[in-house]
Amino acid sequence: MLKSVFIPNRTNSFAWANLLFLILLIAIGKITAYTVLFGYFFETIIIGIFNCFKIYRCSAHEKKSSIGTILFFCAHYGGFIAVQSIFLFSIFSFSGDGELFMEPFHLIDNYQIAIGFEGMHWMLLILFIGQLLKYYFDFLVPKKYTKFTGKEIMFKPYLRILIQQFVVILGGFFIILSEASIITAILLVIFRFITDFFLVAIREDSRVLDYLVDKMSETEEDKDEIRKQLLLFSE
Repeated sequence: MLKSVFIPNRTNSFAWANLLFLILLIAIGKITAYTVLFGYFFETIIIGIFNCFKIYRCSAHEKKSSIGTILFFCAHYGGFIAVQSIFLFSIFSFSGDGELFMEPFHLIDNYQIAIGFEGMHWMLLILFIGQLLKYYFDFLVPKKYTKFTGKEIMFKPYLRILIQQFVVILGGFFIILSEASIITAILLVIFRFITDFFLVAIREDSRVLDYLVDKMSETEEDKDEIRKQLLLFSE
């Protein structure tokens, strides 16, 4: 079961290509450990943008207005990202790398500094294309907007983002301790993609999804709801 998560197949082919391309860019010196770390941090913003499109599409299928839901999501999600940003910038300020960034609360200035890291345009392009393809092939093509409501999709990113932010913050400590080594950058990419492979494996009619549903459900009545929540989590 575990091996099937990582075996290359049609579903996880782009994740594999993404992983290998990033490792290649790190190995040839096109992107740095700091670029990887903050690239993944910026990906949380990219995920939020695509989630707005998902909310709109689900609400349109319900024939309901999505404006209020999207505005609420943007305000709440934006605040969530801001708090995480302050915490991450604080780590580097207190570590003695204060010359790298300004004060933690200077979010816009610090974002501009991070965007200027070497190879960040490559990193953001790869992550954006990844989310765009995921939105098209994993959401629009299978018509998942018919299975979820706009409000259900609104809360979808938070658990996944918490996991990703944990990886980013943990990676920040490792980068500081290792003085931003190439090995640390590669390990950060690999650790992040292990999470991605598991999420990609949780799809409709997959062995992994069936296995998790069987393990987590106590009665037959629970299975449909657990299946829906797992699919929503991996969306």
